[in-house]
Amino acid sequence: MKGKIEIDLLIPDEDSLISNQNQIEKELILEEIMAEMERNNMLPLGTLVGSIIALFLVVFILGIKIHFSNRIYELSKDIANLKSEKNYLAEQNAILQTKLEQQKYKSNIVDSIF
Repeated sequence: MKGKIEIDLLIPDEDSLISNQNQIEKELILEEIMAEMERNNMLPLGTLVGSIIALFLVVFILGIKIHFSNRIYELSKDIANLKSEKNYLAEQNAILQTKLEQQKYKSNIVDSIF
């Protein structure tokens, strides 16, 4: 024989057996983990209902807070307008008081002359 003849037997070597065994173990572990995750992903109905009620309660409370904040803002605008009107009317009153005093003075002078 001129060259070596290699005979490939269908007997797997030790490394491929260990590799196959490791692969099978990995798949089993993965299946167990996935099954556990599916069991843990289920949300109990009570928790879901409680969460929805809590959400509506928070939205309701925030809605009330926003309503009262807007109401306070509107009232403060009204108060500011009334204060400005009061100041304007006080100035008008002072002007009218001055004119009245002038008219009284003129009236007294005219009465004393005649």
